[in-house]
This record gives sequence, C-alpha cells and structure tokens, in this order.
Amino acid sequence: MKAVVLAAGKSTRLDSLTATVPKPMLPVGGRPVIGYLLDLLARNGVREVFMNLHHHPEVLRDYCGDGSRWGLRISFAVETELLGTAGAVKNFGRHLGDSPFFVIYGDNYLECDLAALRKLHEERNGVATIALFEKEDVTGSGVVQIDDEGRVLRFVEKPLPSEAFSHLVNGGLYVLSPSILPLIPHNVPCDFGYHVFPELLNSGYEIYGRVMEGAVWPIDTPDLYQRLRELIGDGPA
Repeated sequence: MKAVVLAAGKSTRLDSLTATVPKPMLPVGGRPVIGYLLDLLARNGVREVFMNLHHHPEVLRDYCGDGSRWGLRISFAVETELLGTAGAVKNFGRHLGDSPFFVIYGDNYLECDLAALRKLHEERNGVATIALFEKEDVTGSGVVQIDDEGRVLRFVEKPLPSEAFSHLVNGGLYVLSPSILPLIPHNVPCDFGYHVFPELLNSGYEIYGRVMEGAVWPIDTPDLYQRLRELIGDGPA
C-alpha cells in the first residue's frame, strides 16, 4: 500500500521552535515526530511513501533518506509555493496507482490502528474515509458529524466554539480512493478540510469516518507541543 505524508507546512505559530527545522522534525521522546509516523505506516503494510516538503526541506530529506531504515521507499516533492493538503496529494496523483492509499499529516503524533480505518474504507467504498477522534475541546480542529453507518453528514474546518456541533475531530489521517483525484482542482492550492471534503459532501459524494481507538496530538502551538512532550515524558522543551 502507498501513502502520502504531508510535511510542507510553514509552522509559523511555533515561533523559534521551527526557525531552522520543519515541524515534523520536532523531537518527542528523543526522536522526531516524523519517525513515529513512518514506523506506524510501515507496521501497517505501507511500502511506498510520497512526501511533500517546503520549509527547510533538506532537514527532512536528510533524516528520512530513502526510507530503507523503515522498510519503505520514500520519494519527495519540494513545493516552492504551498499547494495545500489536497493540492499536494493531487501533485502525486500519477504515482498513486489504482488502489486506495493513506494520507497522513506529518505534524501530528498518532497512536491508532490504521488497519481498522482501511477495513472500513474497503467495506463502505466511498471516496474517502477519515480517522476521527473524540475531543472535549475541538478548538482549531475540523469538526465532523457522522450517522450510525459512519457516513459523514457535516464537516466544518475550525468552527467557532459556539458553532461546534460535535466532539469528533479530523485526525489528519485518511484512506482515499483514487477516484477522488480527478475531483481535486488542478494547479490550485486547496485543502481537504476547507475545500475538498465540504464540497464533495455538498455534491453528494460518500465520505465515511471511523472513531478511532487511541489518540492524536497536534503540535500546532508551543503549548500543544509542550503538553505532548510532558505526556511522553520529555519535560520542558
């Protein structure tokens, strides 16, 4: 199975922490976050990874190498102008083949069972299946509502706290069918959360979500990063 790892964000909210390194290279438990994600993919049957780069791309490329230490084959694409999460996947489209593939955000720390997400995608056969996690505070997250069959009814990226309609959030982990690729605009920066998923739902396409066992920890701000380090046992950054 193949996967796209999204690792091109600028990480402006992390201030000096990412002045010389991209966010996926921030250390947690003595190793970069990206190392855990590549381990996770390899354990779940992924053998080929496509990774987009932008901010200090040489740092990620030097650490990941060709992927052989994880039993992977990694190819890179440097974005001179950011394409957005969906635009980056579209950019790799010709390499992704005719089978479902994973997409994983390279700046989240994840603990979950990818096989369970893949199984639901195979059973439902929608254009996308989203890993969902329950959170009390959904501030800054994509908020999702599903029905009893797991079909996504609503998806709103970062709603106001007063407008949040669910405690299920997008974990930045998807299984996508290749049929979604022609539905992503070409050569136009776009995101799954802000653009692609809401527009596909409005057009009647089937998207599913699975509430995952485990957890996701974003590291979007210094406070969130510090909380994750304390949880893992690192102490102060």
